[in-house]
Amino acid sequence: MLIGLMKGIGIFYYWTWFVWPFIFVFSFVYAIASMVKDENASIISCIVAAISLLIILAGVVSPAFS
Repeated sequence: MLIGLMKGIGIFYYWTWFVWPFIFVFSFVYAIASMVKDENASIISCIVAAISLLIILAGVVSPAFS
């Protein structure tokens, strides 16, 4: 079941590959900067960075699932 989900995410990544590295880097840097500046920083940017990293890794590893 999860392999099928990863295949679907991999196909989605192949159509939108140019967006995800930028989303990952900007959200990751924003998360670190906001946590350094403020103790009560929002976790949303960390979650966005984690989801974008999941999509990138699913796209890279997806050919191995076939």
